[in-house]
Amino acid sequence: MDPNTIANTLSLILFAVSLFVSLRSFYLYMQSRTPRLLILGVSMFVIALTAAAGFAGDNITTISLNVDWFNYIGQTVSFLFILLSLYRSDDGYLRPLSFWHIAISLLLLILLLTAPILPDFPNPAITKSLLSGSRGVMCFIIFLAYMTSFMSKATRFSLLMTGAFLLISFGYLTIVPKYFQPSDVLDHAGDILRITGTLTLLVAVVVG
Repeated sequence: MDPNTIANTLSLILFAVSLFVSLRSFYLYMQSRTPRLLILGVSMFVIALTAAAGFAGDNITTISLNVDWFNYIGQTVSFLFILLSLYRSDDGYLRPLSFWHIAISLLLLILLLTAPILPDFPNPAITKSLLSGSRGVMCFIIFLAYMTSFMSKATRFSLLMTGAFLLISFGYLTIVPKYFQPSDVLDHAGDILRITGTLTLLVAVVVG
């Protein structure tokens, strides 16, 4: 089996699921005008783009594509804004937050467009472990926020979101050691956890 087969399959699944969650969130936003749904939609759309960029970076050999800058920073920013959107629920806070989220996400596209000329990360083991670890920490805090919500008001949506972000958090934290000692086992385990978490997020958005 091609060593990239698992990574490619997971990238395609992550792209499809993230894109569906994004489009579903946008659809629900158009009905309810809830800024939190807009932030979730933009975040998942950027994550879908990072999955597509990762797939391209792994398979296009005619040119050098350094998509890591976009992938790591794009995902970090996306989860940060999901986290910030849970801080308060009033529109006076969420609407400006959604504006800044869209503006910063558009700026992130510069990292994607300049992928052929971007240099590697300085001290990649440390840099990547910090960025990957920060994604895991933010997802874990999001997990705590939804768990608190579930404990105060037990809803199916908050339960599913609790499980989703716990799995995604563990997925990111699991792969941190591979940046110091490469391990396909950790890499695939982390990917599978993130895919499972993303699928749970999909269920939450569809039926929650």
